[in-house]
Amino acid sequence: MQTEFPSESAETARYAWADHLIWMEGGEPAESRPKEKRLPGVVMMLSLAALAFAVGWGIRETGWNRATLLDPILLSMLLGLAAGNVIAGTQLLSGASFTVRKLLPLGIILLGARMDFFEAIRIGGPGLVMSLGVVILSVGSLLYLGKCLGLDCKMALLLGIGTGICGGTAIVAIAPLMKARENHVLICVGLVTLLGLGAMVLLPLLSGLLGLSETQFGLLAGLTIHQTPQVIAAGFAVGEEAGQVATVAKLSRVCLLAPVAVLIGWWMSRRDSLTSEGRKPWFRLVPGFAIGFLLVALGNTFGVFPEISLDWEMTGVEFDSAALLKGISTFLLAAGMVGVGFQTRISQAREVGWRPLAASLAASLFITAVVLLAVRAFF
Repeated sequence: MQTEFPSESAETARYAWADHLIWMEGGEPAESRPKEKRLPGVVMMLSLAALAFAVGWGIRETGWNRATLLDPILLSMLLGLAAGNVIAGTQLLSGASFTVRKLLPLGIILLGARMDFFEAIRIGGPGLVMSLGVVILSVGSLLYLGKCLGLDCKMALLLGIGTGICGGTAIVAIAPLMKARENHVLICVGLVTLLGLGAMVLLPLLSGLLGLSETQFGLLAGLTIHQTPQVIAAGFAVGEEAGQVATVAKLSRVCLLAPVAVLIGWWMSRRDSLTSEGRKPWFRLVPGFAIGFLLVALGNTFGVFPEISLDWEMTGVEFDSAALLKGISTFLLAAGMVGVGFQTRISQAREVGWRPLAASLAASLFITAVVLLAVRAFF
């Protein structure tokens, strides 16, 4: 699918605005494009990530620990969002795309160095069960609300899948199976992206009022916020444990994309005699970074990453490889977040009508309330 920003030049428009979503959740990569200079954009993304870390360090030095939105990862996305909606340029977009496609998945993989594998499985098991419930609630509520508001059935189903699984990526992956109209795909992806962005900002701010532990908040964020980068940003804005739990919970949702795609493909083939054109093998929908994350977590659990002490005459230096991987992963995540924010266009909101907005917002609030009650009751 190639969707263009109306305000961008034909050259810049080659960067389909949903490409980074496809990469992030394990879908097929974007079509090959002519090579362009990425360095200016990459340097800018890295510079904004470094600025976010500098601001975060300055805040910590003041002793003020309640600046939720100034967490380096969340602040990185907000800086990228602000810069991307002010500055235009093909080379900058190319660099932003590179950080999202290459650095952000690598950061998520290395994030496993913060995790105990068995802890990840412990969280991921209940998270997978709750994820199934979230998908069912999302699809059911959007189909019902869509019918009440007169939305096209396929559009309502796309919104339900995007809300329940992994935002715009699920929509982009499922749309060809449903032969969905391109303008409906555009509206759905823009809507769930913007709603997820709002949740990313609001949930950490409300964390204190909700009275949740970090584990509870991590599950709430991982099960309700739409995109993986948004989940990671919101989780780590509250705390280390919240970020870890949110990441595992979100990855359990992402892994549901493949079976849901198979189910919908089967259903649509029976309903519309859909040919095999446009179908993807189920394993192509399983994100590689999710597998890499669990492998690194397994390595950390069994001590694959050693602690090394170096003695140099007057100075003793202790080198912890796991801690180094944690630091690298945090910076890569921040750089990738800048790229995600840089490619997100607030102007997308103008293309969304009130009916899909009302249906999606109502469904998202309903699902958030149900998940909040569940995590309070069982965790």
